[in-house]
Amino acid sequence: MKRKMLIIGIVMNAAGTERSFLSFAEKIDYNKYEVELLLAAREGAFLPLIPAQIKVSDMGEYGEIFKITRKNAFPVIKKLFLCKNPFFALKLLPDVIKMKKGEPERFYAANRIWLKVMSKMPKHEGEYDVALAYWGDHTMFYMLDKVNAKKKIAWLHFDYDEPPREDAVYLPYFERCDKIVTVSKEIENSLAAKFPRLCGKIETIENFINEHEIREKAKEPCAYRDGFCGTALLSVGRLCEQKGFDLAIPAVARLFREGENIHYYIIGEGEAEYTAKLRALIAEARAEKCVTLLLRTDNPYKFMARCDVYLQPSRHEGKPITVEEAKVLEKPLCVTNYKSAREQVAGVKNAVVCEISEAGIYDGIKEILRRI
Repeated sequence: MKRKMLIIGIVMNAAGTERSFLSFAEKIDYNKYEVELLLAAREGAFLPLIPAQIKVSDMGEYGEIFKITRKNAFPVIKKLFLCKNPFFALKLLPDVIKMKKGEPERFYAANRIWLKVMSKMPKHEGEYDVALAYWGDHTMFYMLDKVNAKKKIAWLHFDYDEPPREDAVYLPYFERCDKIVTVSKEIENSLAAKFPRLCGKIETIENFINEHEIREKAKEPCAYRDGFCGTALLSVGRLCEQKGFDLAIPAVARLFREGENIHYYIIGEGEAEYTAKLRALIAEARAEKCVTLLLRTDNPYKFMARCDVYLQPSRHEGKPITVEEAKVLEKPLCVTNYKSAREQVAGVKNAVVCEISEAGIYDGIKEILRRI
């Protein structure tokens, strides 16, 4: 008899976690496991790529909780809960007030609000042999509070310290997990040092990538450089503050003004507010001739294969899968000093790790240009 596995996700956007999941799904032994993927919402460009052996379900209207942003939080909470029980607002009020404070209290309060809202969600029906929270901490909270499974595994694709997380909230949840998987040895060591009681539960499993698929897709025709013959820098990732594109754009513009024949291409989609911020930065820096937003593509590898330098300007990361993919295509790398950066680029012939700042990225690009 097959064992029942539940994998908890959010959406199937064309992003790193989703790509890692699809590679992970290829390694599952479907003769041994009956697999269900529970998504917050059945949407995203990668939805058609889910293997046919996996049953896909969703959380219905409550899945909106997993897509809450600063902008839509109140309308979502009002629709799902406050209209039915206005007194629920009193439970949220103390943390709403704390949201006015600076960091890290603002992050702590936002997370506590999310947990209070999530607590109102119905439990997921069914019993499973193993549950896997593959999309990070919110799916971990849901798995532990709302899923009935004999074994529960949290899969962390992030650096626990960035953005700030509240130990008093996270430690009890971590202790309820049977296993905690991190994607980087550096992240594992950091988490174990912070929470020594978890040492026996933490394990590092590198992000899953399909090297053959990357190389094959990289062969597809692509003319994104529009006749540009200089040095093409490329970043691929969700358009959000974490990824640091707003730090990279002024750095590239400065180098271009100083005479470097470079062009920076950014592939991704994401937050509308942040995307507008990037467009405003490009205009402010008069960088239209050296920076292009290419938005989303289902095949970033054909672009990656034709760039000269892969740039990862993130403010924080677990271990970005895009850098692993660029390594498969043997691209020179310029990455910021997120926690796993030096571990990730160890052994790469042309790789620069730079400070997480506009000035640091400027210096890093300048150094990699000198090397190649």
